[in-house]
Amino acid sequence: MGSPPSPPPPPPAPTAPPTPSLFLTSGASLITSTVGEGSTLNLDCGNPTLEISRVIFASYGLPDGSGLGARYGWCYAGNSQDVVQRTCLGSQTCSVGANNNVFGDPCVGTVKRLTVTAECTQRKVYATWTSVGDHGSAYASCAAGYVIDADAGSTYGNGNCALPNVADAVNTLCQGASSCTVPAEPAIFGSDPCPTAVRTLNVKVNCKLGKPVDAITAPLVPAKCTT
Repeated sequence: MGSPPSPPPPPPAPTAPPTPSLFLTSGASLITSTVGEGSTLNLDCGNPTLEISRVIFASYGLPDGSGLGARYGWCYAGNSQDVVQRTCLGSQTCSVGANNNVFGDPCVGTVKRLTVTAECTQRKVYATWTSVGDHGSAYASCAAGYVIDADAGSTYGNGNCALPNVADAVNTLCQGASSCTVPAEPAIFGSDPCPTAVRTLNVKVNCKLGKPVDAITAPLVPAKCTT
């Protein structure tokens, strides 16, 4: 009788996909992080004037290295880059869950990790806000090199009452300045639909790159006592 047929050769060992050349854009700052499966990866540019503008590398699986030295491993979720970009681009901070519900499972039964390398660049516009109670003064300020562009949703009131013309008043007092003070006085905003209510002035403005105009001040409005 002849010899039994030889068993088929074992399948080739999985190999890592090629990693493209990683580089940092001139003038940008680098952020990178690695977390194990089941954890949450957090990225933070560290300053409200900065935003995550590019995801340089992202891999959920078995990546090696970090920063610009990160490389794909043989286990790699092909949607890693897209998932991180959708979550993080345009934000100062972002959080991404390192789990199969987010990325799928590229290698069943293997404990995985998530590595992300990204860059932060200067925002053209960012928002800042502050709050103060009745008869106080809300101080809004932009970072160096920025000026107040426009109101971004300021309010004065409470859950049952809102004063009108808040956005117009904030724009008048603040637009074009690097900082401004907005008094929490109803006379600044026109009519007062709830004079006996306890209210909060929330000033939210957008800051844009630019040079400030001369200082803007509000007229002095004496506080009124109510009985």
